[in-house]
Amino acid sequence: MTSINSAESAIKALASDDAGVRYHAAWWLGKNRVESSVNVLIQCLQDEGDQTSTGGYPLRRQAARSLGLINDSRCTPYLLETLHSKDIHLHEATLRALIELKTADCKDELNKYVEQNIEGKPIEALIETLTTYEMWDTKEKVEPYLHSDSERIASAAASYFYTYSGEIRYLNKIHSYLNHSNRFIRQSAAFDLARIASITSTESILNARIPNNIKMHSLKSILEKSILHQSKHLPSSSINLNGKQQEIIKKLDNLVRENFAGNIVIDNSYLPGGTSKETRPENTNINLSYALDLLKSPSLEDREVGIYLLTNSSQFIHTDLSSLYFSESDQDIKVGLIKAITGKEDPRFLSALLDAVGVEIGNHCQGNIRRIATCALGKMGSQKHIEEDAIQSITDKLAWAITKPEDWGLRYSACLALEEISNNQSKELLTGANGSELDIVVLMRINLAMSKVACL
Repeated sequence: MTSINSAESAIKALASDDAGVRYHAAWWLGKNRVESSVNVLIQCLQDEGDQTSTGGYPLRRQAARSLGLINDSRCTPYLLETLHSKDIHLHEATLRALIELKTADCKDELNKYVEQNIEGKPIEALIETLTTYEMWDTKEKVEPYLHSDSERIASAAASYFYTYSGEIRYLNKIHSYLNHSNRFIRQSAAFDLARIASITSTESILNARIPNNIKMHSLKSILEKSILHQSKHLPSSSINLNGKQQEIIKKLDNLVRENFAGNIVIDNSYLPGGTSKETRPENTNINLSYALDLLKSPSLEDREVGIYLLTNSSQFIHTDLSSLYFSESDQDIKVGLIKAITGKEDPRFLSALLDAVGVEIGNHCQGNIRRIATCALGKMGSQKHIEEDAIQSITDKLAWAITKPEDWGLRYSACLALEEISNNQSKELLTGANGSELDIVVLMRINLAMSKVACL
């Protein structure tokens, strides 16, 4: 089996005889944004050898996605060539890559593509691309899609016209989809609102029955575009967040700290069977396996009951949650165990939290584990009675988490943790991160944390 764990090994794997290996290599290069791989990915973009029985080109699609992630405009003409292929899914991958590239060199080709009568044309992605490039001369072609049978396409069209005109009726149309019975339509509407960056939409997004991860992404995108608009004539160091921006920061703080829900919709009002929070069982004769089964239930309410039992029930006070964490392979259970450990705030479980912060992300659950554990380290490190060796281990882990991970949410979490600890080492780490952070939202949060730590 070919091991892909570096830029060199991934680029070499693109020459493999195994189509699956080539596909994984192209994905790895995009995920890790390897700029030196642009030329070889362009070659993959032109490779017509790896074709499915239905006529699709999986490798070319993944190469397009990866080139979009790497965001090097040199690939633009090669991406545009793929719009002449018969692979509609490749067209969509290319359009979404062009959204990331934001290069004006593609407008002429996009105009031609709009005019083409292509069966199965990816209309939603096309409208989003036209919105990104502010191609308002195509509005007569987009207008019929406001009444599309596909709510996602209609929402994309409303986003196009709201961005063009600023008319509130289009924004209201997108907001209405946040209440749709189909969760995928709700999520798609949130992404539309994130793209058009309507700062007045934050409450609607927060109140929608969508996953916390999507709420985080949407609020961050809205805040980011608001700050960037403000910074056109000011250096980032001179920007003072206004009241609405500060409110979004507070909401982001809460989402990052309470991100247990992951891709599940939170509903904290009721527990299974209509049991209210006030009547949660504490000392009922429930065994450990039942509590762990609750942690992997598809119901978020069941999971929260499992966490509550492990954290508060007298039956589990002496249960070694740390050993359970290290012996468990199910990611849902591991998230729940870390959440329970967080609730106990016991230094005995420090090793599990340190491990969870550094876990390699393979899916959304592991991303949640890292953020939850990082915030827990902040709580633990702020305790007055914690031993010096423990606080040093916490600080060393946060020194990594505030600067190294690609995941902005983890760096944001580390900022919250250092703010909570508020000692001299926190101040030094925040100051160092301030000089290297490129994400404008994380940078603003670091600045706020530095101000608080300096006051203390």
